[in-house]
Amino acid sequence: MFDDFEMDDDNGEANVADLAADEADIIQPPKLSSTLYSHEGIEKQLLSLYNTDRLPHGLIFSGARGIGKCTFAYRLARFLLKNRDEGGGLFGDDAPKQANSLEISREDNVFAQLASGANLDFKIIEPDLKPNSQQKRDVIDVAQIRSLSKFLKMKASHEGGWRVAVIDDADLMNRNAQNALLKVLEEPPKKTVIILVCHRLGAMLPTIRSRTQVFKFAPLEESIITEMIEKQNSAISSDDLDIILSMANGSLGRALNLAEPQAYEILSDLKDTLSPWPKLNWPAIHLLSERFASNKDDITAYIFKEYMLWLFAECIKTKVNRSFVGENWLKAMTANYDLKQLMTMQDELKQHFIRVEQGNLDHVHFYLGAFFLLPTGQ
Repeated sequence: MFDDFEMDDDNGEANVADLAADEADIIQPPKLSSTLYSHEGIEKQLLSLYNTDRLPHGLIFSGARGIGKCTFAYRLARFLLKNRDEGGGLFGDDAPKQANSLEISREDNVFAQLASGANLDFKIIEPDLKPNSQQKRDVIDVAQIRSLSKFLKMKASHEGGWRVAVIDDADLMNRNAQNALLKVLEEPPKKTVIILVCHRLGAMLPTIRSRTQVFKFAPLEESIITEMIEKQNSAISSDDLDIILSMANGSLGRALNLAEPQAYEILSDLKDTLSPWPKLNWPAIHLLSERFASNKDDITAYIFKEYMLWLFAECIKTKVNRSFVGENWLKAMTANYDLKQLMTMQDELKQHFIRVEQGNLDHVHFYLGAFFLLPTGQ
């Protein structure tokens, strides 16, 4: 979605002009983002730890995907590497300089170096790409964590400087990888911070959690998400905005994906197709399924799956007296079934997606089979 910027010279400094883009108009990927959209409370906690020489060597940033955890990890990393000569941190020998913000200017060399991957004191670990694909693997293996161990054994490029490592999607580490990381956390080098960006805290070994400090990131406020959606796609109606906000569940990244023109068109097609419920137009559904399947892209399948699962999630919320965002046909479907029936149909839909994805079945079946699982009310 975002293009990498080019190196400016042999010293590894990024083109600063590329870093000066107006973030009011576009959401940057974590390594390029300088805007803190929320989480001021967590920043205040970390600054207090830094200023009092108590910054832990291991941090877990936990919370839903797309709420800014990795962006915040880069923000902290830039701050520490910029203040490399200060004494702050668990292993600092001098009195730390009092800081009141983690903000580092986009024009600063440290910002450019991290953005380009040229800072020798910073390492990012994330799932590798699948062979011949732009999709990431669903695991971080032990070899990647061993590379972290090698990185941490190196001396910092500046005397007394920090070294920072970020493990994104840390909950995808397999057991061997987590055990290897545990050894690192047990005896961390001085002035080292390891940040684990985690979407499923329960997937982490209890021993890793006990050796780190966990910061729980809350979903973003709807006002923040609404503002960014409207800047990205001003054509979205208020009703559709409500649906996107409900599907996003506090995740800015998720909301912006749903509001992209291609995704928004898919959502509109699905709404139009399902709005006559219970009298669905099956010839039209067959044509729509074939069209979706012919796209053969990740975004179509992603939006379709998320929307179909969201339908039942909203129905179930209504049955347990929670807020409901949806249209009249969806409310009617909710009223037509009891909670047990809705939960059973939701589970069948989830299992359908799993079977198709794991079995590498026909693309048309991915879509048409899901429509077949919808109740008709007849």
